[in-house]
Amino acid sequence: MSSFYTGVLALTIFEMVIMCLIARANHTMAKAMKVSFTAAFVTVILGALFEWGAAHIQVTTSHVMIHNMFKTIELCIAPAIPLMLFPAICKSRKIYKAMAWIVVVNVIIEVLSSIFGFVFYVDSNNVYHHGTYYFLYMSSYGIEGVLLVIGSLLTYREYQSRSAKLMIVEIIFVFFGIGLQMYDKTIRVDYLAIAIGLSFFYIGYQDVMQSTDSLTKLLNRHSYDNMIGSLEEPVVLINIDLDDFKRCNDVHGHPYGDKCLSIVASVMLENFSRCGQSYRIGGDEFCIIMNKDYLPDSMLSKLHNAMGKRRETEPELPTISTGYAYYDPRTQSAVEAVEAADAMMYCFKRIRKEKISLGEHPSYSDIQKIVLSLQSRGETNETKVL
Repeated sequence: MSSFYTGVLALTIFEMVIMCLIARANHTMAKAMKVSFTAAFVTVILGALFEWGAAHIQVTTSHVMIHNMFKTIELCIAPAIPLMLFPAICKSRKIYKAMAWIVVVNVIIEVLSSIFGFVFYVDSNNVYHHGTYYFLYMSSYGIEGVLLVIGSLLTYREYQSRSAKLMIVEIIFVFFGIGLQMYDKTIRVDYLAIAIGLSFFYIGYQDVMQSTDSLTKLLNRHSYDNMIGSLEEPVVLINIDLDDFKRCNDVHGHPYGDKCLSIVASVMLENFSRCGQSYRIGGDEFCIIMNKDYLPDSMLSKLHNAMGKRRETEPELPTISTGYAYYDPRTQSAVEAVEAADAMMYCFKRIRKEKISLGEHPSYSDIQKIVLSLQSRGETNETKVL
């Protein structure tokens, strides 16, 4: 057993200890998430220790039984690493249960193999070998990795993250490290690759959480400002504001107001997830940065109709006012586009209030026709209506 291999595993363990301390000191992460990441880090440490212990026993002793036991434990532990990490990445109970069953089945297979030697065995000379059915162990590892990727993609989609490709590269990196050891047993870097991959996952998770509004799960103001500042192609900016939201809070309480914000956010995601990114940029203020190839009036009509359907089951849910503007970063400033979208939105809000005060209940199309008519005459720059 080389000193280089011992050094690699020592650095791997040291890295995981540091990551445990970082997770524990993270005050922005929920306790359950800390537990999940820490469990994954500790599982890597245990797997690395048992792998090193088995290699040490093979070289320095003739204890076949102890060597066999250490390899059994290590092969049981390794596929459980994605399972430990999964609750921090995704909320899908179905996928989690499937991963748990795979780990249980793998444990049973490894224990049986320690007796019958069909996956691995330690010969009478205390030398470790892969058995005929070693692919069963690698299959459990591979399936766990695939399920972790699926769960990650679901979460990235839910939080509108565009880091899915990066996450897939991270998974490829981990399996490349494992594959090197499969290709040449003297290249023992599997746990180092796993440890680095876990660190990448932690960084990616933190990036997603710091970009997200905790209440609505939409992208937050910081993300919005960064996106606006980095746009290079034309887009449509859609501004959304809840009507009489202060009154809603005063009458029904802030918890109900939070519920309303979450409902509006969910309706936005349902209708715009394929054509743009949705943001919460203030208390009851939202924005959508939409692909210019979509028609804003058509998309907003769908949004207002969807909100109307939600009010059938949630009658106290406030209405929304909307406005939009085309923004080309090559020819205008973001401030100009935002002000134009705001002007349309507040004009929309004013006209709706006027119509409701007259006992009318106009549709989005009815109000928008008036707004566009006023806009064509340059009369949408109205005083804000709260």
